[in-house]
Amino acid sequence: MTIVAVAITGGLTDSSEIALHISSLWPREVTVIEADPDGGRLAARKDWPPRPGLVDLAAGSRTRSGVVGEHAHSIDTRRRVVVAPPAPEAVIAAIRLLTASNSRLDEQLGTDVLLDVGRLRPESPALALLQRADRRVLVVRRDAEDVVATMHRRPLLESVGDWSILTAGGRYPIDEVRSVLQWPIAADLLPSNKREAGALRSAIIQMAHDSRRLEVLATSEVA
Repeated sequence: MTIVAVAITGGLTDSSEIALHISSLWPREVTVIEADPDGGRLAARKDWPPRPGLVDLAAGSRTRSGVVGEHAHSIDTRRRVVVAPPAPEAVIAAIRLLTASNSRLDEQLGTDVLLDVGRLRPESPALALLQRADRRVLVVRRDAEDVVATMHRRPLLESVGDWSILTAGGRYPIDEVRSVLQWPIAADLLPSNKREAGALRSAIIQMAHDSRRLEVLATSEVA
């Protein structure tokens, strides 16, 4: 199992839907966890009760108790969602509990985890969760403001760990954005043709594969 954190830059506003979209292409059973410090959106949007959810999951992480079905809403047979309360204060408190816990979310839930941490910024309470993830994905619009924001956040990004970059629509072509950022871009989340759709699916599968491989390597080194 593995934990992949998903963050966004300034121009995008809905990291929870982005994480859900990535989960639709994930090759294994996966749980999306809303951990956006600005507050959860999915419960209101999907007409789901906010409890049980992130707060209960965070409380259970202290004792490593609970299973995925106790905290999550099912989307289909292989995708579940742990929703966050809309109040930022409650989300931040839950994030602090998760950060203080020694238990891994994927082990607690029994599935891979896509962790939605919202907008990347220096003071984000979710930075510690980003550092503890097995892999980090940054989603950037192909617009001038997002590209510039990403360039200026590069020191912050590199201080947290390694990243994969996905784009999500916008004005400029991927090759131009890649050239400006000087950073590999895996694919675009809003493909406009079959070739781009295939590239996106391959990129997501590769992320899952690489994360699993990193976990195996880490286990081997400990042994």
